[in-house]
Amino acid sequence: MAKSKSSISTVPTSVIIADVSARFEQLPKKITKEVISAFLEAIEDNVAGGHKVRIDKVGILTCKDRAARKGRNPQTGEEIKIPASKKISFRVAKSLKERVGVAKKSAVKKK
Repeated sequence: MAKSKSSISTVPTSVIIADVSARFEQLPKKITKEVISAFLEAIEDNVAGGHKVRIDKVGILTCKDRAARKGRNPQTGEEIKIPASKKISFRVAKSLKERVGVAKKSAVKKK
């Protein structure tokens, strides 16, 4: 098996389902999977519908419109038109940043 470039491992949904199911012993794994799938679909539907989705202790998902603009082909230098598009944005919650240990950028005073 080839090593990945990053030391961060990806946790698949099945592991999350097993973890949640273990925390709630009375909840079968099949039901847990259905609940988590419905939760994720609701997030998708709301973001696609243009709503801001706030997930406590995780962050905020939004869909933003990007205006059409001009760009350049890096190989030829030719000017090209980049059409309008949408972009999904995610802002991490403060509590998650603190738990992970993400340092705040300190303000540097200019003299």
